Parts: sequence; structure tokens; C-alpha cells
Amino acid sequence: MFTSLELTYPWALLLLGLLPLIVLAGLRWRETIPFSRVDSRFETIAPTSIVRHYETLLFVAAYLCLVLSIVDISYARQEVEEFIESKWIFLTLDMSGSMQRPINRFSDQTLDDLALDGIENFIDIRGVEDYIGLVAFSSTPKLLAPLTFDRRLLRNKIELLRRKNHTPIYRQLTSGGGTNASEAVWLALSAFFSMLPEKSRLNLDEISALRNFLLGAPGGLLDVPNKLHQQQFGTGKAVILFTDGRIEPTLRAHKRKGKVPNLVNVIELMRAIGIRFYIISVGGEVDTAVQRAMDDVGRDVGRIFVTAKSLQQQTIHDVYQEIDNLESNHNLTRVTQVTRSTRPFFTVAGWLLVLIHVLLRNLPSLRRL
Repeated sequence: MFTSLELTYPWALLLLGLLPLIVLAGLRWRETIPFSRVDSRFETIAPTSIVRHYETLLFVAAYLCLVLSIVDISYARQEVEEFIESKWIFLTLDMSGSMQRPINRFSDQTLDDLALDGIENFIDIRGVEDYIGLVAFSSTPKLLAPLTFDRRLLRNKIELLRRKNHTPIYRQLTSGGGTNASEAVWLALSAFFSMLPEKSRLNLDEISALRNFLLGAPGGLLDVPNKLHQQQFGTGKAVILFTDGRIEPTLRAHKRKGKVPNLVNVIELMRAIGIRFYIISVGGEVDTAVQRAMDDVGRDVGRIFVTAKSLQQQTIHDVYQEIDNLESNHNLTRVTQVTRSTRPFFTVAGWLLVLIHVLLRNLPSLRRL
């Protein structure tokens, strides 16, 4: 469907005014080199009108094509494309010391083993078009994998968190005693922001303003940059938090210092930009303020999944399966305006007509005396 026409160099249309003058001058000059006269007895072999005027016709056609190639008529058309939605999902995993406890007294499997198995299974069931990132945290968060569709990379990063491998990252994370969930979620959001197109990325002042809002008390004024709204930034994005610690607005050790983002404000930011937030809480120790922020009527931001402390692997898989269903990939339709230029067509056509004219002039049957 054509929606608009544009002329790149409309002034070139003035060259069409020269066409009648050039044609008349050519006809006058051609009269000096006429076809040879033939006797009336040979009228049947006399040149036809097309043979007599083919040069003029070819010249007019070539001239029009070359002028239009200079004018460069561009047209826009709508193209409808159907595609499967690509989700951006960050998995944030608590790796504090409490995650090292056995899932029950009869098993050697620890809670972090169970959590890592659940994450790995979730990665396997997601579509190949999804981007998945990984953040692990205790007192401080670590970005283990930015958003990527490389499933092998994600599995390798998960192996770094396995108790049996005793990696430096594992020892560093498990030595932390805190559950800094708010900082981990903010790190995931920052990784989301880094994936924006360069012209739409947040500058230092905008990031600083968001950070100041997160560090403040709940209920502060949130000013979301227009860049995020224009990009429809939150569409198809989610953060999944897995922890066995108490989900509080901020770490107790930092409440008075104000150094850690307030989780209630983080949830408010995610709601404002449209990012979904899922909390898997082992034991169900969720602060009332966080629960209220997640359950705010009419302002759905995600969901809290509460499990018993002595959970089974199937329970974790069922929770991740439900999240997978909630974040299913939809079939989307994208309508785009595609601008196309007619210059290549008219340029090729013009020079092709010139070539045909040169070839025809060399045919004996069309040659003038």
C-alpha cells in the first residue's frame, strides 16, 4: 500500500521543458538525411512510420527516464511483518550462606542446587528468540551474564555457582551474610537500560535521578525519562527473583545509611516502565510493604510465589513453568513504513534505451542514406 510520494530534486522537472525544442531540432536535422526515395512500384518496401520515427521515440523515452532518475521519485509503502515476540528476562538468584542448607534432613542436595536446577530448566523451556541474563547476589550482587541468547554461555555461568565446583565466584557470594535483593534487581534493570539503542540510552543525570529516587523513602516523586516511554521499554521484559531470605524494602544494616535502593521504590519504577517482577520466596518471609507494593489493586506488576522451606525439585519446576506460561511469547504484527526510490529503475531503463538506439542504428534495414 503506497502512502506518500516525494521528489528528491523536483527542480529537475524543468528539464522536461527542453524536450520539445530538442525533438524539433532533431527532426529538422534529420530532414537533411532522408531515407532514399523509391519509385511508386516499390511503395510496399518503403519505410513505415515506426521505422522513420523510431529514433525520436527512443530519444523521448530515454530522455524522460534519465530526467526522472534525476528527480528521484521516492514512495513509501506499508509492510506488515508477523513475528514471535522476543522476551528479555533476568534471573536473579540468592547465593547467601543460608542457601547452603539441605532441602531436608534426608537429602544431601542444598537449596542452591535446587534453585540452579530450576533456573537451568527454565532456560531450556524458553524459546531460542529470548534474551536471558543472570545475576547472583548475597550482600552484594554480581552480573554473571548480560542479556544473551547463548544458552551454552548461560549454562557455563550456572556451573560457576555449583557447590561442587568451588569456584572463586561461588566462595565470594556464599561468604556474604546479607540478602541484598533490591541492589540485585536494580543491577538487572541497569543491564536492561544498557541494551537500549545508543540514541535512546539514559545519560548520567537521568540515571542519577533514578538512583536518588530508589535510595529515598517510598512515596517519592518518580520522574521517568521520556526516552523509556517512547521506546515502550518495558514491553516483553521481566525480572525473576529467587531467595530464601526475608524480602525487605532494604537491608537492615543499611537502613540508616541509605546506601541501598528501597525495594518498594524499585517495584514502583518497574511498574512505571512496564517491567514484570516475579518473586520466588522460599519460606514466605515477605515484608508487608513489599507485599502491598506487589498487590496494589489495578496496578499489577507481577506476582509472589511462596513455597515451603522444605521444598522439592518438582515444586521449583512447577513455579518456573507457571512463570513461563505468564511470560509466553505472543505472535505479534509489525507495520513499518519502507521508503523506496525509483532512481535505479529509471537510470537502468534510460541507459538501456540508449543502448538499444545505438544497436538499431547499425542495422542495415534501419540505416539512413
